[in-house]
Amino acid sequence: MALSVHEGDMRVTGTLSASNLMINENSVTKEKIPESAGIEATKLVHQHAVTVELFGPSTTVAALSKVIHIARSAGQVVAMEAIVQTKATGADRTIAVDLKKGNSASAYATVLSATANFTNGSTNRAPVSGTISDDDYVDGDSFQLDVAVAGAAGNQAIGLTVTVWLRENPD
Repeated sequence: MALSVHEGDMRVTGTLSASNLMINENSVTKEKIPESAGIEATKLVHQHAVTVELFGPSTTVAALSKVIHIARSAGQVVAMEAIVQTKATGADRTIAVDLKKGNSASAYATVLSATANFTNGSTNRAPVSGTISDDDYVDGDSFQLDVAVAGAAGNQAIGLTVTVWLRENPD
């Protein structure tokens, strides 16, 4: 079939139908989709932040494992960051925050190649990232934060909050 080209603007007041429609990049943007469009949530990729305060702003950080999320569909781990409210005073005090995933058929295993680590040289309330190495997950996977602490000199850090960004694809 021969290609027909129309130069200039065109307005169709009736119904336009095509067996194969190619839309140029950036021609349909979020601003052009009306709120009344009624696009179902299952048609969208969902990115959300799961924020968990593991230890309050006046509580000393200790070893801990805590489940924080159960996946409702397949997706990717986008990022993980953690902060401490008050850094440790002891030179040998450390905190390592690990993000793990698992499900009914597999034990929890890290998704990081490098944990988020804090020492007495860390800065209060400055985000520290873990390095994501295994970002894919499936419906039914759950995520657990593991906190490991070490050291005996001085005081351990106080207050620990972690945020994990997840992007889930609808089924």
